[in-house]
Amino acid sequence: MTDALREAFKAIDRAMTGDSRVLEVGCGSGEMAERIDALPGVTLVATDYSDDLVELAAARGVDARQADICYLPFDPEGFDVVYAGWVLDHVRDIDRALAEVRRVLRPGGTLVAVTGGDGATERPRHRFSGETGQRMLSRRFSDVRRLDLETDTGDVTVFEAR
Repeated sequence: MTDALREAFKAIDRAMTGDSRVLEVGCGSGEMAERIDALPGVTLVATDYSDDLVELAAARGVDARQADICYLPFDPEGFDVVYAGWVLDHVRDIDRALAEVRRVLRPGGTLVAVTGGDGATERPRHRFSGETGQRMLSRRFSDVRRLDLETDTGDVTVFEAR
């Protein structure tokens, strides 16, 4: 597990209190979903926009569903934690996506987001990154914490937002 995934996993674990419902958006092939699902007391739903990736995640034994982060098919305040690993920088409408994440989080719930750090790539200022994430998350969350990591594959930022 990379340092960024380890830090994200620790943040998810910290955010849980007893039995917790966790939503992963942009689960890819389900590697992190499988680890989260193994935590005691977790009820996990993993989502991805791609049907093919949902199939791969489901093959790992997790509850995987096709969903668009901008239109999450879940009731308001249904999750204690939302995990978005390397996905927010790909979202076409970041304001809508963060509004949806906020909507499905219970009051006091936590978003854990991982993205490339400031020097990862040249990104427009309207795209989510280590540099812009704090500002974007602060529009929807009152407490945003940022951890910058240097990894073998480049800079990574882990955000915890409540």
